[in-house]
Amino acid sequence: MFTVRVPATIANMGPGFDSFGMAVRLYNRFHFQQADRDELTFAETGSVDVSALAALPSADNIVFSAMERLYAKVGQSRPAFKVTVEADIPVARGLGSSSTAIVAGLVAANQFLNQPFQTAELLDLAIEMEGHPDNVAPSLLGGVVLYDTCPYVLPWPLEWRVMVLSPSYTVLTEEARRILPQTVSLQDSIFNLRKASTLTYALLREDADALRASLHDQLHQPYRRQLIREYDAIEKLVMDDGAFGMIISGSGSSMAVFYPTVIHAFLLEKLEALIQSNGWDVVINDVAVDTEGAQLLDVSSSIG
Repeated sequence: MFTVRVPATIANMGPGFDSFGMAVRLYNRFHFQQADRDELTFAETGSVDVSALAALPSADNIVFSAMERLYAKVGQSRPAFKVTVEADIPVARGLGSSSTAIVAGLVAANQFLNQPFQTAELLDLAIEMEGHPDNVAPSLLGGVVLYDTCPYVLPWPLEWRVMVLSPSYTVLTEEARRILPQTVSLQDSIFNLRKASTLTYALLREDADALRASLHDQLHQPYRRQLIREYDAIEKLVMDDGAFGMIISGSGSSMAVFYPTVIHAFLLEKLEALIQSNGWDVVINDVAVDTEGAQLLDVSSSIG
């Protein structure tokens, strides 16, 4: 019996559609042990509504499907497992909750099989299952990750902070994908190419002005923001109060605010007042960047 802890992720990071993602210190914990039959349960100790998790379609399939993939790679039949989940990552809010299940299943199966696969091989399988790398790569590896044909881990300065705001309602990935146009203009493509390049520069040089200039997008956010009714008001407040920028986390409905540490208390107070005055049901999580990625707990080794 052991535990796999997997961090939440903020995918896209504005202009880096399906390419950039960052892991943050908000976790799902998966407890594994062999059993007579497959069983998935959700512990009451997590902060996420257990009934909402249990009601998700195929909620009991993702972890076991990921494990099945790894056992098949070595030509073995997968034994049955009991998996208990402590969930602190809001479901269907654009924070990579389904990706944590994929990563946890692969990491657990690799451990039960005495670790025949390297992290890079696990990542390839996770991307194959998820369909894109911007959640699974940072959730497995930790940090800020730019993925091309392989992952590139980028720095995140300690004096830059992240605040995640999650409305009570969901935005399903399928809906967020469906709302996007099938083709984009050359002008919008060039715009995003410039902004994604500037984001890379900002991270490598720890340049706050460049970060502020980079967090703009023409490929997905202008369309998806209409699915998030609080977006415009929150964006105006944080930008007026000194944040670097605000983005949609993944497909939404969560929003991520990047800001300098010095305005933390002031910004948090203003956001709480805005949410209360409007009667919104929005949870604020002030999070740091997770640099460890998926971790094996209660065993002697870890991923990485």
